[in-house]
Amino acid sequence: MYPKILEKIADTLNRLPDQTQVSIALVRNKQVAYQGMISQDGNIDYIDNYTSAFEIGSITKAFTGNVLAQLIIEKKVDPDDPAQKYLPFPLLNSPSFTLKQLALHTAGLPRMPHDFDTQPNYDKTNPFKNYTEEQLISYLTQHLRLDSQPGEKHLYSNLGAGLLSYIISKIERKPFAKVVRERIFIPLKMNHSTFDIREVKAEMVRGIDEHDNFCSHWDGGVLNGCLGIISTAEDLSKFAIMTCDSGNTAASLQATETFPINDLQSCNLGWYELHIMPEDIRMQGLNGGTGGYGASILANRARNCSVILLSNISPDRYMQLIYPLVKELFIELSK
Repeated sequence: MYPKILEKIADTLNRLPDQTQVSIALVRNKQVAYQGMISQDGNIDYIDNYTSAFEIGSITKAFTGNVLAQLIIEKKVDPDDPAQKYLPFPLLNSPSFTLKQLALHTAGLPRMPHDFDTQPNYDKTNPFKNYTEEQLISYLTQHLRLDSQPGEKHLYSNLGAGLLSYIISKIERKPFAKVVRERIFIPLKMNHSTFDIREVKAEMVRGIDEHDNFCSHWDGGVLNGCLGIISTAEDLSKFAIMTCDSGNTAASLQATETFPINDLQSCNLGWYELHIMPEDIRMQGLNGGTGGYGASILANRARNCSVILLSNISPDRYMQLIYPLVKELFIELSK
């Protein structure tokens, strides 16, 4: 389990609030090893928390991209279909962005609706929960404004991923959470994964915010395809194994559809791909964060291995202190 890197993670936890924990899964050739750590009473204890539940934030986008890939393979949609085709209301100024562009963050949409945090029901402790379908439709039909032309460049967009999940729910005629459950959670036996905290049967790890306080759960609401999933290291290892399976047509399609961001980075259907140098390693991955959680899933399809780390660390701290160590673990695992 790469003791030197795990020691660095433990040292980092020792500088974080009491009850901070991480849940790690290392996957190689479909074999999984788990390691959990928790900071408590001034000590770092090793624990079995691979079945404990964490919010995974934007890692949800990989699931949204996988569902889109499945619909493309089933010929229910064409990736170049305009999003407007599947919406029962007109988009303001008739923008031409496609389903594929929503998944690749090239639709030109802003990160969030421009009026998102000025709505009267906005709650910064659970910002997506109260954003209703009616508010989304009002924005898209009356206030929509693109930050770039469709297909022109990459602009990371929670709105785009959330709109894609909303469109998928219209195509499948059922809530997006049910689509993911039927198409991914149930087939992969991800028994502790859900969009609804009321359905969590495993121990739910409480998130810790940037002020060292336990904080509220975040619901994905109508945009839940951008950050709504609660999951475990054990369940995500199953998703990672599927992602690395060269025989899985949906996972392969996700990796095939791509948009270059720069010389070393591109965006796939719901994933990002990074060419790590000088090691010459191709990393398909996502990081996720909500109010009190940070998470990563990094996969190497060519070498059939992946790293998953879930934490109850606030996103800024997570990206600064923990993600570099997750990437270090991934590089070592990929060698």
